[in-house]
Parts: sequence; C-alpha cells; structure tokens
Amino acid sequence: MKTLILLLFLSFNFSFAQTQDETAIRKLMDDFMQCIKTRDEAKFASLFQEPVLWTGIYKDRTQAKRLEKNPKAEYYFTDDYKAFIRSFKDDKSEEKFDNIKIIEDGAIASANFDYSFWYDGKMENWGKEIWTLMKIHGTWKITSVTFSMDLTEYFPQPSPKERTKKQ
Repeated sequence: MKTLILLLFLSFNFSFAQTQDETAIRKLMDDFMQCIKTRDEAKFASLFQEPVLWTGIYKDRTQAKRLEKNPKAEYYFTDDYKAFIRSFKDDKSEEKFDNIKIIEDGAIASANFDYSFWYDGKMENWGKEIWTLMKIHGTWKITSVTFSMDLTEYFPQPSPKERTKKQ
C-alpha cells in the first residue's frame, strides 16, 4: 500500500512538472505571436538560443504554381529570426497557431503545429511549423524553426475540422 501511494505521488509530481513545462512553452509561443504584432525585436530575440536554424519550404503544389510564374523560383529558403522580425514595417502582421502538439522531457522539446500568417486581416500563407527548444537556466528557448508553406493565392487553408480529419 505504501508503495502504491509513493508511486501515485511520484506520478502526480512528474505529471505536474510536464504541465509546467508545457505551459511555459505555450507562453513562449504566445510571446512569439505578440512580438510579431508589436514588432518587439528585443523581446523576440530573447526567445531564441543561438545558433538558430530557420528554414522554410514551399509545398509541392504551391511551388508548381510559383514555377509557372517564375521558372527560377527557389523551392526552399533559409533566413534568421532577426531578419524575420525586422521585415515587419507596421503592426498589421500576425501569426496564428493551432493544433499544437508539444513533446518535452524537461530539457528539450518540440512544438509541432499548424500556423497561418496574416497581413492586414487577410491570410497570406499557412502550413505546418516545427520548433525545437532547449531549457536553458530554467527558460525555454527556440533553437530551430522549420516550416512548410502554401500561399493562399493558390490554396486556401482547410478548416480545423478538415485538417484534423486528414491527420
């Protein structure tokens, strides 16, 4: 009986620790979105741990449409978070996340989610985004951002229900 109580206690404490880390990662994601809205470069930079890999790739169907317009259009691109946040000239940009799945062990984590990028109330692009994170001195930091992209001028984002069904 004592062993069962101890196991339940340890299990509860372990679950609580995971919940705290997941909550902290979700807060980091909220901060990321808020920094885009406010164009807060300093706060945005504080979310990352150098070196940071930042890579995007167009989905095949969007790339095919892009190639129709420009046969030399690149399939993927690399950038960095500094150039990303500096690219916003006004407060009309916004990124939204949903269908978030976080896997973490208290030291490293991945956040996998659907994103949509908006400008002036209109969705511009959407896709999947995956972050890897590390917990450094008790704070979660982003170490890589990798994402796929469809352009809404070619392909509208499916509804959350359609995305869930597809998965």
